Amino acid sequence: MGTSDIDALLDRHRDKFRRLVRQLVAEEQGPDPFAFPLGQYRGLSTRERLEIVRRAGAIARDRVDEELRRRGAAWIVLLGDRVVAESTEIGTCPTAEDVLALGQEEDRVPFLFEAPLVEEVPTASRWAPIGAADAYPTVPLTINAEQLDADLDTGSHGTFLDARFLSLEAPTWFEGRHLGQVFHWSPGRARLALRAAADPVELDLPARFVADWSASPFVRINASRLALVGRDLLRAFGLRVPLASPEQTTTVTGACRQRSEASSP
Repeated sequence: MGTSDIDALLDRHRDKFRRLVRQLVAEEQGPDPFAFPLGQYRGLSTRERLEIVRRAGAIARDRVDEELRRRGAAWIVLLGDRVVAESTEIGTCPTAEDVLALGQEEDRVPFLFEAPLVEEVPTASRWAPIGAADAYPTVPLTINAEQLDADLDTGSHGTFLDARFLSLEAPTWFEGRHLGQVFHWSPGRARLALRAAADPVELDLPARFVADWSASPFVRINASRLALVGRDLLRAFGLRVPLASPEQTTTVTGACRQRSEASSP
């Protein structure tokens, strides 16, 4: 095999080599995250926890992809080199404490990995402009008493919010992927109300809180996006939401089903 053949081989498989190099770099940057003591992890700062999760994701990415594909899973939990929990139910996931409890006996950090979110790209309307001839439908919300317009995506199983809405001092981060890009999130709950509803109902709902929102893949399509809500919000409020592209409006109709608590994420 000549030099030109090697160059052609490297060019064809550059993404594989890039992932391998990233994995090797992550392994060399510090102690093995899959052997990291859980007791020590609980005492780390938010940034220190996030760095361990980043390294775990870089090291185990190929393994995680294969396990998710082979099992047809929506999420898995890795403890050491074993899958200790999984689910095929889209849109649900255990709480952070439920995940960490899986590593309590062995005093090792368990890591939750979700299958990539599928987001629909809109083809018409101008609720939230994302280009010269494209836009995103929105829903007017109040999140923890802050008013904003959230992008509505029926292709999303869950609701994703900026981590600034999360009240926890030291969140437990997990790795996810969206639009081919890694992001990190923490499960939690937010107080949500629909400002457009005729009889507004406020609910305490589960959500996924995204670290470094402004650099996350959730702002790639719409740089001004403040939140992404999905089918979980429609179900929780029992809504009918007609989208009128000619008028560029979202109309919230139907009586909200008042519930004091929503189901866990």
